[in-house]
Amino acid sequence: MEKINLSTRAKARIILYLTTLIVVLGIFSIVQTVKANRYEKESMILKQMALIALDENLNNISTNLEKTIYVSTPTMLSKLSAELWREASGAKNNLSILPTGENTVNNTYKFLSQIGEFVMSLERKSASGEQLTDKEREQLKQLNSLCKNLNDNVNQMCHDMQNGNFTFDESSSTLLNTNADLQTIGEGFDDTEQAMTDVPTLIYDGPFSDHLTQSKPKLLEGLKTVSKDDALIIAKSVCNMEKDILAFSHEEDGDIPCYVFKGEKCTVAITKQGGNPCYMLCSEFSGEMKVKYEDAIRYAENFLEKIGYDDMEERYYFTDDGICTINFAYEDNDVIMYPDLIKVSVCLETGNILSFDATGYIANHTERNNMNRKLSLKDAENKLNKHLDVIDSQICVIPTEWKTEQLCYEFHCKTDSRQELLVYVDCETGEENNILILLYSDGGVLTK
Repeated sequence: MEKINLSTRAKARIILYLTTLIVVLGIFSIVQTVKANRYEKESMILKQMALIALDENLNNISTNLEKTIYVSTPTMLSKLSAELWREASGAKNNLSILPTGENTVNNTYKFLSQIGEFVMSLERKSASGEQLTDKEREQLKQLNSLCKNLNDNVNQMCHDMQNGNFTFDESSSTLLNTNADLQTIGEGFDDTEQAMTDVPTLIYDGPFSDHLTQSKPKLLEGLKTVSKDDALIIAKSVCNMEKDILAFSHEEDGDIPCYVFKGEKCTVAITKQGGNPCYMLCSEFSGEMKVKYEDAIRYAENFLEKIGYDDMEERYYFTDDGICTINFAYEDNDVIMYPDLIKVSVCLETGNILSFDATGYIANHTERNNMNRKLSLKDAENKLNKHLDVIDSQICVIPTEWKTEQLCYEFHCKTDSRQELLVYVDCETGEENNILILLYSDGGVLTK
């Protein structure tokens, strides 16, 4: 065989080509690895978001199922049925994103489908004039019990995921942890396809506080604009920090135009029209709790009277980190005006007022002329679910999701299982407008 002799230049050229090829292949491999890692990361984020959203879906389903048990009018049942159908559909969609395997969650998926179909069938029955039977209400209780158990299991998976003790893939280190003790998504649903943890919502803002800011604040209509100097005098009377020297900071031109004044520890906003105190924030920390809740209410009431807000009725409160936040609503001739809200926070160590917020009151307070009631209290009570015992009742105005107001009877009720509810019945139509489930904790009042 003839021997091939390569020149030094040819050898160098071959080495260069091979080196270039190796470099190109290496870069290509790195690029593909980066793309794969990015895809895996994006896929992981999608799965995590789906699991968290599923937990929220199940919590909302459980809450609405419990409300449906005690509903008595077609309108309210229709509203709850639509919400349940929407949440059940969302839960199924989020469940389909999770890599649970082909057969792992068949029962769970079927259960979610049955919830939507069952409540819609009840809604159609109610719309035709028929009442829910005791058997159907018992079925709702059973569905709610199963949903709570499922919620508990999914909630635990969310907790494990946040702590790095959970993986979506049995064969990979998806969560950067290959510990054999990791729970998989399949195991999470295998143990029990039902789950629990009901997470209530704090309502120290009041059950109707998400309402309601108006484009034109009703309280300020027709009032004259005050000067900055006059507003500063009002701000000083509001701020309870004696050594704090307030000075003009800036103007706010939102829904409620204000002058804002700041000191070392306190910020106060005064409306440009009318010179009404709008809000205050003070930086003071609470240590040992020395002030009782009853005294905190008295301090808050005295403060509101001092700054010009009279006839305010304490409705709800919540205590956290030594601060008691109290929700007040305006009361007129024994009618509670829930849209006219003011929140006041009291330090439970010193009794000082740490903050207040009157934006709800300023946005909505006005003279209400149409307080006529076509339905008597007794007739309204007769429209309640027969499984509810009334603890007390009162007349109130509540905001609607359409930014209107309704005159309602508020019935504070108790179920056979001693669960407490608030049921709102329209004073004109007799329809249930809302149902709130009440819980009590050491911190205050909770609702869902």
